[in-house]
Amino acid sequence: MANLIYYNSINHDKKRRLVANRYPLTLDNQENLESTLMTVYDPEPVSPDLKHHIANPTLYQAYETLSEQQQKILSLAFIHQLNDREIAKLLGGSQQNISKHRLKALSKLSQLLKEQEEGGEVL
Repeated sequence: MANLIYYNSINHDKKRRLVANRYPLTLDNQENLESTLMTVYDPEPVSPDLKHHIANPTLYQAYETLSEQQQKILSLAFIHQLNDREIAKLLGGSQQNISKHRLKALSKLSQLLKEQEEGGEVL
């Protein structure tokens, strides 16, 4: 009797695994879980461009003086939360080059804001 129960439980496990492999749930896959939850529960999409999130008019004007590539890098870094390596893969450059452009853009923004603050003039 013990052998019968043992072999029946093994066969039951085999059938259960076969069905589970044949009809996997989307939520069982950890890679798809985050994207599935975001598409289901995201009430309004986030604008992919950083300029749509800037409320300060002075900062907005300073942001507009940046090159298109610098704006794209800052948007990917701050809106999409990507690191330099991931941005480099997307844009087809090196990680060092992306880092240099990001830091240069941030220092330019900082410099323009300081100049405006000291001079009191609008950009």
